[in-house]
Amino acid sequence: MRPKRRPWPIPARCACCAAGFGARPNTSRSGSRAMDGYRPGQAPVSIAMRAMPANLQAEQSLLGGLMVNNKALDGVAEFLAADHFADPVHAAIYAAIQRRVEAGQTADVITLRPEFEAAGTLSPAGGVAYLAELLVHNVSVRNVPAYARLVHDAWLRRQLARACDSAISQALGEGGEITAPEVLDGLEESLTALADKRQGREASAGGDVATQVIEEMFGAIARRGGLAGITTGYRGLDRMTGGLRGGQMVILGARPAMGKTALLAGIAARAAAAGARVYFWGGEMLASAVMARLVAAAADLPLEAVTRGAMPEGESLRPLRTEDEETYRLRQQALRVGALPIAWDDQPALPVAVLRQRLRRHKRRHGLDLVCVDYLGLLRGGADAQRQSRYAEMSEISRGLKAIAMELQVPVVAAAQLNRANEGRENKRPQLSDLRDSGDIEQDADMVWFLHREHYYLQNGRPRRASHKSEEQYFAALGEWQRQLEAEEGKGELIIAKQRQGRVGPVRLRWLAEQTFYLDESDADGALPAAGGAG
Repeated sequence: MRPKRRPWPIPARCACCAAGFGARPNTSRSGSRAMDGYRPGQAPVSIAMRAMPANLQAEQSLLGGLMVNNKALDGVAEFLAADHFADPVHAAIYAAIQRRVEAGQTADVITLRPEFEAAGTLSPAGGVAYLAELLVHNVSVRNVPAYARLVHDAWLRRQLARACDSAISQALGEGGEITAPEVLDGLEESLTALADKRQGREASAGGDVATQVIEEMFGAIARRGGLAGITTGYRGLDRMTGGLRGGQMVILGARPAMGKTALLAGIAARAAAAGARVYFWGGEMLASAVMARLVAAAADLPLEAVTRGAMPEGESLRPLRTEDEETYRLRQQALRVGALPIAWDDQPALPVAVLRQRLRRHKRRHGLDLVCVDYLGLLRGGADAQRQSRYAEMSEISRGLKAIAMELQVPVVAAAQLNRANEGRENKRPQLSDLRDSGDIEQDADMVWFLHREHYYLQNGRPRRASHKSEEQYFAALGEWQRQLEAEEGKGELIIAKQRQGRVGPVRLRWLAEQTFYLDESDADGALPAAGGAG
């Protein structure tokens, strides 16, 4: 009789114990702390010498139960995959069962036998007779979901061990030149990816969804046309959108020098002034530089007053003194802006998975209502996406931001750079096709806004004498150009190019060049309305 097969030990790939993890502390008579079995000059015991977490009995019982009752697969296939099995033979059997059941075929010892006989996959286990042996391990079909969760738990523990192993190897300098913050970011990214692979929430019943729709409808009636979400702080924009709602991803696209950061900071500050808890990530400017703009705008003073400590007077600058009225105003507004419920994060080149982890933690500790990202192209995707292409990386970042909005139920407003296509058109207003690097941005976004200032393009479009047949034509063109330039000065336009649940069209804004800040077209409340007054 063939001896009963023993599943082989699972190869280990974690070296956590190289740093002392997993070993019992031992204090010698001299008071020094050492690991059991350690001798001077001897390397510490590594976790690579230990078996990785695995529950082979649960794997065997699970497979036996699935072959007895294929319907049991419905309860486990949602969260359990073939690569979750520690034993590669078990992984192959599970994949075969899943493949046949999904094709509407029976998966038992008899139907699986021909497939494995031809492939020879079960040779390490003693051949196809191992399929019948698995039936002996089946205790009860009712226990299949419990066995599946034990298998999944062991897989998750192995992944955690490998993530720690990689981080420890890098921290000890085994992975080449890498800084400690980069090691930490990589570990956070790995742990976030693991968390994302866990089982999601169950589908909602139609009646529950209908109840939610009715509640939202009556809420809208009670508001009498008021905001359905968080105010942007800009009345014209709020009228078009109804405010920013949880789960939405909004893209704010523009060419350089249009004022993306200015508008994004304005939305963050005005929403915070109305009571929203905001998280602002900026990969292009320091938090202090963004806040300087808000302070200058709130004090109604030029930005140089904050950045250079001087007031422009004609062609020169007048240095400010501590006793000047302007200095007092700037200090008061700096304290006011600093008191707003905004968390400022200016760590550059942040992986989107790490940002997701930070936002989860921030919401748990402090609450969260709105996320602002400046800008999307300065976040990083995962290592695999980076190796593929910039398109793949931007697609992953876009999906990651949408996942953040859906999971945390907060609106995410992300600035994005547009390509140069509009500069070759006579009409410079941006279009959806101008979004740079990835078409997935447009697909993932619930709303797409474009920021445009015609004055910026008119400044660079002064008529040339050589392009006109006569001086009369030239001066006529020059006069028309000057008239348009004066008419467009201080004007901005926010074009809502896409909105899944609302209208599209332009919103008029005012551009404060000295403060680099946007106001409503007819804003009478100043750059930063009183608390609770936005919208």
